[in-house]
Amino acid sequence: MKYLKLFAAVLASIFTFSLSQAQEKIKLENSVLWKIEHTELEKPSYILGTLHVMCEEDFNIPEKVTNTLLNVDALVLEVNFSDPKEMQSFQESMSNPTKISEELSEEQYRKLDQLVTKIAAMPLSTYDAYGLSMLNAILLPNMLPCSEIKLLENELTLLATKNKKPIFALEKVSQQMELMKNAYPTEFALKQLMLFESYKKDFNNAIIAYKNEDISTAVGLISKEDYMDENATTIMQINRNKDWVEKMPEMMKERSNLFAVGAAHLTEDYGIIHLLRTKGYTVTAVSN
Repeated sequence: MKYLKLFAAVLASIFTFSLSQAQEKIKLENSVLWKIEHTELEKPSYILGTLHVMCEEDFNIPEKVTNTLLNVDALVLEVNFSDPKEMQSFQESMSNPTKISEELSEEQYRKLDQLVTKIAAMPLSTYDAYGLSMLNAILLPNMLPCSEIKLLENELTLLATKNKKPIFALEKVSQQMELMKNAYPTEFALKQLMLFESYKKDFNNAIIAYKNEDISTAVGLISKEDYMDENATTIMQINRNKDWVEKMPEMMKERSNLFAVGAAHLTEDYGIIHLLRTKGYTVTAVSN
């Protein structure tokens, strides 16, 4: 569970700081769940926009999501939490070739040490081997006003396993970790860490919006101009969405699926919903 919590934080950090204001705004209805149909598909598939990690008291899987999972043939996640090889790969990729103390100047290290000590009650040296991009993920749960957190992907995995639904993935954890390191070079990763308090406020407001199924507002709160970076947007959102939209049609021809990905992958003109529509798919919000 320790590594699942950290892995969810990594997913959440991938979900954040990576949307471009230069993109066309696509207005979406309020819903976390969307139905995907096409004349070539025998059965519809569905896509769920997730907020990867939240407090246990805030956590709830809508009944429509549970019912959908029970009625499709398979669950498809960004990565497969139930695969021991994937979790081993995650553990092995946690350390960074360059230590944080080697990435920063003395002044930068001093300021970040003060912040990390305040947030985590542990000195920055505790996390020196992880690198700045991983540190962002490690600290993310500290933005929540609770000690007990729930991981939506983990709960979906448990539900799918209980009901003997196969679980597939859109990519490997090793891919995600490598992409994250490339998307968040030293200066950008440091900037995001120093914006911790500002982002904490927006992240918690995003949870409120998400609980109301207003994913556009939720994503907007954590994609303000201060948090944006073109390099991260391209690597973590635009390129991955394009790749997934190429994989999804074949998966949907083989079986009906519930795809569960970060909500930020659904919005904007580079979002999966818009990209599928441009390919001729009918994608509609599921209200209940």
